[in-house]
Amino acid sequence: MKPDCSRMMLFAAVPLALAASMAAAQPGMDKPASMPLAELKQAYLACDRTATRQMLDMESAARCSFIGEALQDRAFDGSFDRLLAWWRTEKQLAAAVQTAEQPLVREGQ
Repeated sequence: MKPDCSRMMLFAAVPLALAASMAAAQPGMDKPASMPLAELKQAYLACDRTATRQMLDMESAARCSFIGEALQDRAFDGSFDRLLAWWRTEKQLAAAVQTAEQPLVREGQ
């Protein structure tokens, strides 16, 4: 029995078409490419904070993925290593600011 190539191609094409249509249907999915770089960086860090606290829904995960890809391409010349180094630095700075903003508690108070 010979496999039906057209049927196999259809089964392979359906998930790709579905993914493309979902991305096209999501509002703002093309926005990361046109966002100012500073705004793109803030959006990436906001995605990171949200993903750290909770599971992202499909729409948010897709949006954050587009933001990450745009940031990597535009700010770091496509280098994931440079994106990762920047992200680590930003996380350390945010932790230092958070620590500095916490009030000191003195013994006996």
